[in-house]
Amino acid sequence: MADHDDDSVRLALLAHDLRTPLSAMRLTAELIGNGPLDVSQAEHLSVLIRSIDALTDMTGALIQQAEPGKNAGGTPSRVSEIVAESADLFRAAADAKSLSFNVSIEDAARACMTPHGGTVRRVVAALLDNAIKYTEHGSVELSLQVLPSAGKKDAKHEPSGWISLSISDSGPGIDAEERARLFRPFVRGRRGRETGQGSGLGLWGTAQLVEEMNGRLLLTQSEIGGSRFEIQMPTGSDEINLPDGSSHAKTDLMSPAGLLPDHVLIVDDNDTNCRLLAALLESFGITSAIASSGQQALGLVEENAFDAVLLDLNMPGMSGVETAEAIRQFRSMAELPLIAVSAASDSVGETRLRDAGFQEILTKPLAPRALYEAMERSRNRIALAQE
Repeated sequence: MADHDDDSVRLALLAHDLRTPLSAMRLTAELIGNGPLDVSQAEHLSVLIRSIDALTDMTGALIQQAEPGKNAGGTPSRVSEIVAESADLFRAAADAKSLSFNVSIEDAARACMTPHGGTVRRVVAALLDNAIKYTEHGSVELSLQVLPSAGKKDAKHEPSGWISLSISDSGPGIDAEERARLFRPFVRGRRGRETGQGSGLGLWGTAQLVEEMNGRLLLTQSEIGGSRFEIQMPTGSDEINLPDGSSHAKTDLMSPAGLLPDHVLIVDDNDTNCRLLAALLESFGITSAIASSGQQALGLVEENAFDAVLLDLNMPGMSGVETAEAIRQFRSMAELPLIAVSAASDSVGETRLRDAGFQEILTKPLAPRALYEAMERSRNRIALAQE
């Protein structure tokens, strides 16, 4: 059991470390989006951003699974949005093989929610990847619909609380003998063995994920000639509250009325993160200085006037929390707002961060709108203190 726990912690640490390059990738993509793009470039950039967000969701799920006492549930997500976004990510691959790629979402299914958004995304991605990879000609079809209640006279008008997600292809199909053993680890179908690619873990892993959602995974013959995988899973209704905004929505950087800081200090030992944050602040019209350590940050704060400090929590030597506590010895909250920036603020805890003198907490990968609004609040705090 201890070995399993150690493996989970190592996997969570790897997922945590992946958030730094993912954050850099997303910020870079957002900065590219601020420039002039034609329609095709904008569409490609949108796919790139959604791909990064999907990877970020997966790393978050891995970290959460390793935390003691965390349940498998998460923030409610709309299934239809996950399906549509996942389809967009694979449309280019289908186009490259001249495959017809059809997506059908039943109106009744658009209100359905799931607490397993990251898991659903992984399942859809794995099945779409296989369908497109092994289909040389014809089409791939993705369908989402509500399952009717069984045993009722008017069953088609009575949703059962279950949803059906199916992926069909016109590929070579899977014969009955292979179907019986295909969901075992390291087992590959005939077509997969012929390609020489793959580990034989994809379908086994998909089956495990569907089971974790208390769902069912069915494999049948496709009406268009190949294979049809169907995931049946329980869902919630539209009455589940969604958080404000969406991590996958197009970021609108048009500024609302308000003032922004003039000069901000960025404190991070990662040079890429510093440069990207500086570029993003510059796009808001904010100048910045950079410190690569807590000790260097203290020297700069003592000698210069800053309107806010963006402070990474996980730095070697002097941590972000220790740096904040030291700054608060000679700069009050009214004089200098401190903003924590980290991929794992949960590891410190909000109470501890507030006690150290932070007024804002931003989580990597950093959304430009979240940074803009934090900057605006910081400037307002200073303005109120000066009245």
